[in-house]
Amino acid sequence: MGPWNLCPSLSLCPAIAVSVENVEPLDMIPSCHRSAGKMKFLQTFWNSPIGPKTTHFWGPVFKWSLPIAAFVDTKKPPELISGSMTTAMCAYSAVFMRFAWMVQPRNLHLLVCHVTNETLQLYQLSRWMKANRSIPQEEAKEQ
Repeated sequence: MGPWNLCPSLSLCPAIAVSVENVEPLDMIPSCHRSAGKMKFLQTFWNSPIGPKTTHFWGPVFKWSLPIAAFVDTKKPPELISGSMTTAMCAYSAVFMRFAWMVQPRNLHLLVCHVTNETLQLYQLSRWMKANRSIPQEEAKEQ
């Protein structure tokens, strides 16, 4: 039994594996049949409850601007960091991490976005605290 017996529509396919020796399993499947699996995946993703037709997809996509901005801000001096805004962002991400986990369907894309933002905001908060702790010590040394 050769690879041509795998699929009844294989006779219509131009991509036929000629030799069975030293042939990988994917080589035995014609390319037109392999792309059908990819299309099925894309169609399933497109129609899923967290696919691109929903806010469960587009909300996290645009929300990635928050961690990206926080990452860019790691290069700035800590004196420019707003402690109150960074604390608010930490609280916001902590609350919405739980929301992303509890909402149905569970939105892991949003969860990862908020975990990343929380991590970066906590790092920014630690930089701000270190900078503010050193300022009173410098003022005390000057007097």
